[in-house]
Order: sequence, then structure tokens, then C-alpha cells
Amino acid sequence: MGIVERRERLKIQVRSDIVKTAKEIAREDGWTAVSIRKIAEVIEYSPPILYEYFESKDKLLEAIRIEGFDFLQAEFVKIKSHFGNAEKQLAAVAQAIWNFAVENPEVFQVMFNIEGAYCDSKKVYSHTMNIKGNPVWEMIARVRPKAGELVTKTYYEWWCLTYGFISITMTTQPRYALAQAESVYMDSVRRFIKSLL
Repeated sequence: MGIVERRERLKIQVRSDIVKTAKEIAREDGWTAVSIRKIAEVIEYSPPILYEYFESKDKLLEAIRIEGFDFLQAEFVKIKSHFGNAEKQLAAVAQAIWNFAVENPEVFQVMFNIEGAYCDSKKVYSHTMNIKGNPVWEMIARVRPKAGELVTKTYYEWWCLTYGFISITMTTQPRYALAQAESVYMDSVRRFIKSLL
């Protein structure tokens, strides 16, 4: 392996360490405790080195937000190819969103600016909500094939129901209450899907 490849691999590793450490600090102490200085202290690098990777905390949070939405998008594509029935696909998508939020609360917080994880950038939202090639939009279109422009409206309602329900629950309920909220969430999703038929 040449020097250039080794340097590139080191850069990828350091960037990954920065992101991982930020999430670990947030999981333990909340996003307000996360700073470039604190991350540098934990991974034993000087703050100026970290600024070479992320020029601000906002840029770091933007990278984490993109990572979260990209992960879910990949899950939705898998779900779309696994189930032939659009209603089952939508229920599986809702469950995947729930599972992700419960297993990665610190990432979900960044995705939706909750619990002190404020990120100024909104770039990823327009990309994620774009209907072109969007697997969830396509699932809804299959459930409502003759709805025309209502599919996009329904997709927005889907976002509000799934992500909104989880965001409100995470913000207003203690962590131990999430287990009871899951059945209410999935019942709401099933009712919503039935209303589309």
C-alpha cells in the first residue's frame, strides 16, 4: 500500500472516529455536551486537526443527519424489494423508522433538531423528500394508483405521521415509555394505511 492510500485510509478513519465519538458523547450526556474541543479531547487529537474534517459543529451534525437519512433510505429500498404488497411495505417502513429511532436516538435527534441537536442545514430534507425515485412515495402511489397529485400530499402526511409521532414521543415521554408507545404508533400507521385503500 502506497503513502497516498495510507493517508486516505487514515483520513477516513479519523473522520469516522470523530462522528462515532460525537454520537457516544451525545448518547451519554446529550447533544449540548458535544463540542469539537470535547471530541478532540476524547480521541486525543488537537481541535485544529478536527476542524480540518468538520469546520464547525453544525457541519458535523449535518454529516450525521445525512448518515441517518441515507441509512433509512437504504432500508426502505430493501423493504420495497422484499415485500410485493404495498400496504405491507408501508407497515415495514414505519417499523424500520421506529426501530432506527429507538436504537439510534442520538442520530434521530440530529435528524429532527430535537433534544439540543440543532443543525442549521436543511439541505438533506429536500433531498430525502424528493419524490423522484423515492421508494416510500412509490409505495404510496401503488396503494393510491388513481390519486394523481394526492400521492405527494399523502407522502407529506406520511412523513408527519411517522417522523412526527416519534419526534413528539421522544421529546415528551421518558425513555422507558417508548416501549408502550410503539403499539400506539403502529396502530396509527395501520389506520392511516387503511384510510388510503
